[in-house]
Amino acid sequence: MSVKNQPTIEKKPLTKQEKNRTWAIVILTCFVVFFWAGFEQAGSSLTLYTDKFVDRTIFGWEVPTSWFQSVNPAFIVLLAPFVSMLWLKLSKSKRGDLKIPTKMAFGMILLGIGYLVLTLAVLKTGSSEADITVKANLLFIVITYMFHTIGELFLSPIGLSMVSAIAPVKLASLLMGVWLAGSGMANWLAGKLASFTQSLGYLEVFASIGIIVIVLGFVLLLCSKKVASMME
Repeated sequence: MSVKNQPTIEKKPLTKQEKNRTWAIVILTCFVVFFWAGFEQAGSSLTLYTDKFVDRTIFGWEVPTSWFQSVNPAFIVLLAPFVSMLWLKLSKSKRGDLKIPTKMAFGMILLGIGYLVLTLAVLKTGSSEADITVKANLLFIVITYMFHTIGELFLSPIGLSMVSAIAPVKLASLLMGVWLAGSGMANWLAGKLASFTQSLGYLEVFASIGIIVIVLGFVLLLCSKKVASMME
C-alpha cells in the first residue's frame, strides 16, 4: 500500500510556503554570486596588485606576497568569536537577531567598503606596471582583507544551513545544487573581472566591484523584510 501511494506523494504540488521558500533561495543565490565574485579576487587581481604595487617591507624585511593569503584565515580566527557574540547578544535583545537576508546585505556592503579602501591605494599608486613610482602602504591591503573577512563572516556560515533548513524536502538536493552552482558562477565571473585589470586598470575594476556590491547590498537590505517573510 505504501509503495502504491509513493507516486502520489511525489507528484503533490508545492505549497505556497514551499514556493516562497524556493524563490527566496534563488533570489539570495543571485545576490551571493556577486559577493563571491568580488571576494575571490583575493586569489587573482588582489594578489597581483599586492605583489607589484604594495610596499611589503617591514623593518627591512620584505613580506612574501603569498603570505597575504593567510591574512583572511587569521582574521577569521580573530573576529569569528566577536561576530558570534554579536549574534548572541542580538538574539537575546528585544528586537531579536538580524534576519538572514539582512546579514547577507551587510556582508555585501562590508565587502564593498573593503574595495573602496583598496581604491584609495590605487589612486596613490596608479595602475601602470611600467611606471611604478609610489607604492601603497601594506595597511591598505590588511584593512581591505579585514572588511572582506567580516563580510564573509556575516554571509558565508549561514548559506548552506539556510538552504538545508528551508528548502522543500522534494527540492532539497536541487536547491543545494543551485546554491553551490552560484559559487561556481561566482568563480567564473571573478576570473572575468580579474582579466579586466589588464585592459581597464586596477582602479576601474576595484572601484566598479566596490560600488556594484555596495549598491546590491543596499538593494537586498531594502528587500530583506520581504525576502525574510518568504522564508517563513
